[in-house]
Amino acid sequence: MAPVGGTQLRLVYSLLKPAVRAAARFHVPVRTLVELVRLAYFELLAHGGLTQAQIARRFGQTERHMRSLAQRLRTDFFRAEHEIGLVREIENLVATRSPTAAEIHSRLRAFEATQITEAIEQLLREERIVQDDSGRLVISPKYVLLSSEQFQHRIDALNHFMDSVDRAIISRLVFDEREESMMKTISFSAPPEKLRAFARTLEGDLRRGISTLEEDAAFEGIVGQRYALAISLTPIRDD
Repeated sequence: MAPVGGTQLRLVYSLLKPAVRAAARFHVPVRTLVELVRLAYFELLAHGGLTQAQIARRFGQTERHMRSLAQRLRTDFFRAEHEIGLVREIENLVATRSPTAAEIHSRLRAFEATQITEAIEQLLREERIVQDDSGRLVISPKYVLLSSEQFQHRIDALNHFMDSVDRAIISRLVFDEREESMMKTISFSAPPEKLRAFARTLEGDLRRGISTLEEDAAFEGIVGQRYALAISLTPIRDD
């Protein structure tokens, strides 16, 4: 394994700052924060297909420690990842590969078979995906807007947003991809009422524009490449 360079560490350090800022806001002890980082690292590696033995070597610890982390991942603390994150992942897999149910099971071996089956059935019920005549699963031709006030849905939305931000950072800052990736931060002043109207108009325009792009991609048979557009708007306060 190649040694980690200073540039890589600098990037990781900057990416850690939002998490550390949230920990400071909620008075999370450093020991607890470190344990959360270990859990997140284990979850990511396990999800990527590494065995507990391989992860143990990455951690420099025993497999017994890895089994303890694996047990913690099964608790209700990770409900958003188990119940909702899997659904979103299958939806993305369907969008990029148009797989069969068997192929989804084969690619997502980190999850239990019953969880995968239930997630596929949920997507079919909600008409977010459909099954074509050949038995393959494809994205529904109609746009489905999902909304929920449940906390685990909000956590999943946060995970999805941060994942897209991370991908944009790697694409733009590390690989310098300028044609299909972008990072912009614009600070400005605005009257509150006009700002709210601007935000509503912006969201509507984006949804209509993206819907048109999806229709064009479907018409041209382009299903391999998906994009993520993450937008944030927030007051800037000293807190």
